[in-house]
Order: sequence, then C-alpha cells, then structure tokens
Amino acid sequence: MSEAQINAVGEINKSHEVLFDPRSIAIVTGTFYPAWYEGDARDPLSVDKLRGDLALQTFQHAQQQNFQLVVVDGGSSDAFKEALEQNNIYFEIQRQSGGQGPARRQGLEYVENTKGVRVICETEPEKVSVIDDCINIASLPILNDEADIVVPKRNQESFSTYPKYQSEQEQKSNELYNKILRLRSLLKQDDPDLDFWIGSRFIANKPDVTELFKIVYNYQKDNTALDRRVNPEMYSNPLFLPVVAALHKGLRVKSVPVPYKHPQVQTSFEEGNQGYDRRRDTQRRTIIAELVNFIRYLENSPKTRLSKVV
Repeated sequence: MSEAQINAVGEINKSHEVLFDPRSIAIVTGTFYPAWYEGDARDPLSVDKLRGDLALQTFQHAQQQNFQLVVVDGGSSDAFKEALEQNNIYFEIQRQSGGQGPARRQGLEYVENTKGVRVICETEPEKVSVIDDCINIASLPILNDEADIVVPKRNQESFSTYPKYQSEQEQKSNELYNKILRLRSLLKQDDPDLDFWIGSRFIANKPDVTELFKIVYNYQKDNTALDRRVNPEMYSNPLFLPVVAALHKGLRVKSVPVPYKHPQVQTSFEEGNQGYDRRRDTQRRTIIAELVNFIRYLENSPKTRLSKVV
C-alpha cells in the first residue's frame, strides 16, 4: 500500500469514526513470557524480553484507545504479571495448557458475555500495529453488519517490514492454503485470497460465529516425523479451521486490506535466524496437513484423521 493509499484509508476511517464506540470492540490475546524481566534489556536480548515489552506496549495502546481487553497468561514470569497489574491490564491465568487454542478460547468466553461488545479481535500480543493502524478498519464491516468474520490482509509494503524468509514463506503458504480451498469449492474462483497467516481475526459477537472459534479438533497421529509435530491447538483450532468452517457454513467472511507494520525490533531480532526459519517450515507443513484432514472431516470422508472433541 502506497503512502497515498494509506492516507486515503485513514481518511475513510476518520469519516466513519462516529460509528465507533471503542467499548464495543474487545481484544483477546494470550501471553507466555517466562523469562521476562523489568527494566532495560540486557545483552544478549532474549526473545521473552523483546516480545513481552512489545506486548505491554500493545496493551497500553489498547487502553489509551479505550478498547476492552482481556489477556490470558499461560505462565509468564511474576515480574510480567506484576507489570500487567501495575498497568491495570485485566488478565486471567490460563486454566488449560496446550498452545494458543486454550488461551484464546478462555478469553473469548470472557468477552462474548461482556455487555456492549460487538466485535472481538483475536490477535497476537506483540502486534502493536494491529491496535494502532488496523483495528478500526477491520472492525468496520462487522459494525456495519457486512461481515461475520474479517481476516485482515497485508500487501507488499506490509510484508516488506517482516524478516525476508518469513515474508516469502507466509505468502507462499497463503497461496497454497487458498488454492486448496478453491479446489474443494470452499472459496469461489473470483473470491479474494484470505491472508490466513496474519494471525489476527475479527469476529462478530454472535453465538453462531463465536461457537466456531470454541470447537476443539484432535488429530490422530501416525508414527511419522511430520505427525509427531502436528498439534491443531497451536494454530489451526484457534485461527484457521474456524474460518474454513465459516466458509463451509456460508457465513460472511471478508478480506479487508490493512496497513499493518511488523515491529522493527522483532524483525531485526529474527532476520536470518535459521531456527525461526525451520520452525516456520514445520508450521506450514502441519497447518496444511490439518487443513486437508479438516476438509475430509467436513466431507464426512473416512480418510480424515481429525475428530471433534465433544
């Protein structure tokens, strides 16, 4: 998105500000920074310190804009939880371990019963730009009753703010994921691609929509190297499969361009790190395997290895 386009989006957003009651938008996220500490970063910089600092910045910006916020913490340091308390950030201790899935479901159950909430934004805590640049744009279709789920969409300018390998990998992963959905008629040929890998979802606070984000699917593993790494609770259950289920049910899933910018400090920290690159390769393979089996599940195929937890 060019600077002129970003400014245009900003002007459109400003023209709709009258529609926004920030208390009608709730942010749900999970945190896990066991090695976070108070004060300036020490050398060498640790991932928990970097990400925990970004998360606190995200939460403070959400507070400044008067959005509702619930944080579910899965085992951060006492210092981090004290920082949440000192900043008057509401958080709950995660009741069930096992990845993003349990944390996001716990937060979702809290906010869906909160008076006045119309839009639920589930996002990763380090994404400050989601709060600063994207939340009003992505919430608007739901507030205008034009969508049930909004998947924000990055463009090349946005991807240029990421580590190079992550940018390339996520774009290729999106292309493959959308291709599979079209092959199985879950997306029409002329539908825009959905940016599944952005990690943020905007959900209408309606029971038939939120229920999709609370379903748990298990994967029956075989004794292969890939299968040993498959865990739908990490990404597919909270992020991917609810959107696919919504498409299958004919709900209104909308792609909305947003001017998201990845944190520069995180990009610099992860650029060229082969450990992160290998992990992203594994994520892509497991998420695609989970999608294929979820489509089989939707089609009642005996070949599926996914089952719904009752």
